[in-house]
Amino acid sequence: MAILELPENWLIATDGSTYATMSVQYAAKLYRFYEPKPNVFLLNVIRDPRTTSMNESDASAQDREKSKKVLAEARELFAEHAGTDETVSTMVAIGEPRHVIVEAARIRKIDHVIMGGSDYQWKITDLLSGGVTNYIMHHLNCVITIIK
Repeated sequence: MAILELPENWLIATDGSTYATMSVQYAAKLYRFYEPKPNVFLLNVIRDPRTTSMNESDASAQDREKSKKVLAEARELFAEHAGTDETVSTMVAIGEPRHVIVEAARIRKIDHVIMGGSDYQWKITDLLSGGVTNYIMHHLNCVITIIK
């Protein structure tokens, strides 16, 4: 049996919703207990099912501004509850959220994903009932915390 190491690279996926905001607060409070401090990556995905691009320039100016605002508010909230945001970075990405989150997690070698659960934003005919969170749980091999 392998010993589980404490996660060092966290991804917090946020869209500014209630549960996503709660996940930022939870992560910040948990962060206070860690030494050394983990690297924290706040990610907001602009939904565009027509593309899997992670390039922010593909989104409209209005969508980019909204996304940057969500991330700025999340970073401020994180700092408020953690006491600092010294190891926090942010990124706006565009694409299908479930694919972008998995790709970003793999690229950044994320070992802890923290995110809010959905408010049933998926179609009842969706083969992956539960949408984004269900997809994340089945496609990433790391600690996953879902706040609901």
